[in-house]
Amino acid sequence: DIVVLNSAAALMVAGKANDLKQGAEMAAASIDSGKAKKALDTLVRICA
Repeated sequence: DIVVLNSAAALMVAGKANDLKQGAEMAAASIDSGKAKKALDTLVRICA
């Protein structure tokens, strides 16, 4: 999915992932666990 790929690239550029595969695994895990949504909800609440 494009969201996972985009997140993977961001993680790699930020130095959090060694390559796109690792970044994609990290991104998918964050989405599947609900951590990504929780972080987004927090950001929305802070910015509102």
